[in-house]
Amino acid sequence: MPLINEESGIVLKEATKVKEQSIVPIMAEEEYEKNPEISRENINEIRKWLATQPHLPQNVPDQMLILFYHSCYFDMEQTQNCMEVYYTLKTETPEFFANRDVTRPELVNALNVLDYGCFPIRNPNGYQIVYHKLRIFDASKYVFNDGVKLLIMAMDACFKVDGTCPGYIILFDMRGVRLSHLTRLSISSLRKFFTFIQEGLPIRLKGIHVLNTQSIIDKIMMLIKPFMKKELLSMVHFYTERDLENVYEAIPKQCMIEDYGGQSQSSEKLHAHFVEWMKLMKPLFEQDYQYKVDESKRPKKSKKSISTSFKSLDID
Repeated sequence: MPLINEESGIVLKEATKVKEQSIVPIMAEEEYEKNPEISRENINEIRKWLATQPHLPQNVPDQMLILFYHSCYFDMEQTQNCMEVYYTLKTETPEFFANRDVTRPELVNALNVLDYGCFPIRNPNGYQIVYHKLRIFDASKYVFNDGVKLLIMAMDACFKVDGTCPGYIILFDMRGVRLSHLTRLSISSLRKFFTFIQEGLPIRLKGIHVLNTQSIIDKIMMLIKPFMKKELLSMVHFYTERDLENVYEAIPKQCMIEDYGGQSQSSEKLHAHFVEWMKLMKPLFEQDYQYKVDESKRPKKSKKSISTSFKSLDID
């Protein structure tokens, strides 16, 4: 159901499938109807290329191929690279992709320490907003890999049921982040995470908005900036507690949760909704994990793997 932003008159769109906790995957026919600029010939071309890459999963559904193609703005070469990174990292990084079951003890703990949510109302550009913050500030309880796993699960769930989307915004509240949290990070995990976000994530990432920034942000950026390309750096926007209202330019009050002066539900309700949705999504996550790389079939001319090529990545 469309909503009207009273201040601007802009029509906002509900993320209906997200709101309803849908577990029904979008189908290729729906995607073709939604994206007339994508033809069956385009997807057949991707599938022909896929057949020349025996190490990649061959039974990837058409709707997933459409998602890759759309996320890469219909560039065939970038689509192929995105698929290579996506499936290789999924195979080589079980700490991010395996056991995506929120009833497991480590994820129960993570969901007690961290808040997540997928906003039920998109912004005026039709962007899906994914939210994340600390619930408990004690750094000893924070596990970076589990936090990343849940963030990827949130985005995965959205594109599994909603398919292609004009864009995504990640909204992060850094209240409670301390220097001690930085000691919980590993260079290897950071590198894999940023490689995935920048080269393997089949969505159009449009912005990362960081609320309640503190002086520690300089140290955080010093740590992560070597892994970030200029394009990603340009998407990051910071807001202190004093200028928090500036975020309404990207996420109007009607989309924003009430914790930040918005008109939507509270972060507590959003998080509870997310946990229940992730429980329902377990079968889809398990099914999805079958699509992995078989290194024994990788062509010799191809790079051996993503992990062995990390040192040669072009990081701006």
